[in-house]
Amino acid sequence: MAVYYNEFDPEAAAWLEQLIKMGLIADGFVDQRSITEVDPNELNGFTQHHFFAGIGGWSLALRKAGWPDEKPVWTASLPCQPFSEVGSRKGTNDDRHLLPAFLEIVTQRKPNQIFGEQVESAIRHDWLDDLQTTMEKENYAVGHCVLGAHSIDAAHIRKRLYWVASRLPNTEDRNWRTESQCTVGAGGKSPVKFGRDGPNSGMDNTEFQRLEGHRRNENHIDKQRRQHTEQDRSIAEASIRNEDIEWLYCRDKKYRPIKSSIKPVVDGIPRGMVYSGDRIYDPNNTGINRKTRIKGYGNAIQVDVAKEFIKAYLEI
Repeated sequence: MAVYYNEFDPEAAAWLEQLIKMGLIADGFVDQRSITEVDPNELNGFTQHHFFAGIGGWSLALRKAGWPDEKPVWTASLPCQPFSEVGSRKGTNDDRHLLPAFLEIVTQRKPNQIFGEQVESAIRHDWLDDLQTTMEKENYAVGHCVLGAHSIDAAHIRKRLYWVASRLPNTEDRNWRTESQCTVGAGGKSPVKFGRDGPNSGMDNTEFQRLEGHRRNENHIDKQRRQHTEQDRSIAEASIRNEDIEWLYCRDKKYRPIKSSIKPVVDGIPRGMVYSGDRIYDPNNTGINRKTRIKGYGNAIQVDVAKEFIKAYLEI
């Protein structure tokens, strides 16, 4: 049984198809229609469903977390442009706000597990409130956590809101709630807890405790770096473990780590893709593929962070 990928952008869809051919993500069918055109009845016969699939990051993260391709699951990295700090920030008034369309399909199909990701700034636009309200009415428990790529020792921050919705077995558990104290490193709180309300509720996840330690270490390093001026660059660089990283001095008088390739931005994503026809382009070249490459990596999830989030759910 094949996996269903829904991706509206034709270049990302072509990239997905190439990754499927190379066996780097789960075998499946790529639907290039807008989610608003998808009939829920058309989704029969697929093991997994990846909406707003991008370049297949969730399929890869699931595999790395030990989730078999044949095990059913839904994922969704809904459009971030309405809520992103660098976007139009029209919020729910933006035509690209497609959470209602996605939730309509969810309420009709009722999958057992859904993993998703969104920019952190969507929280202040009530995006997370709308998600939880609808899902809990449909008898789902929702857990969520703000995680950064630096939590797994990546050379960038890239904070994202990760969430999971799990369908409850019966209506008696409707009062079940998640304890979402999960911004990594926030005042020593346990990164993820799931369970009923009460003093003994929830289970701490050791994987996220480990990430919290990484986060604290990165915070310490970042604080040191911000204290240095441009003249102190050599001292700032010496305080960083990753000696292969170059430091770019920005207009806000802060240094940010970069490398000559953009691959580290989404470390772990396969790089082979097709731009047109059957010709495969190297995503690290600087030719016709550059725009597609930057867009694809820029919209992708950080695979190893998603992997840790999935593993936390599986352990619980």
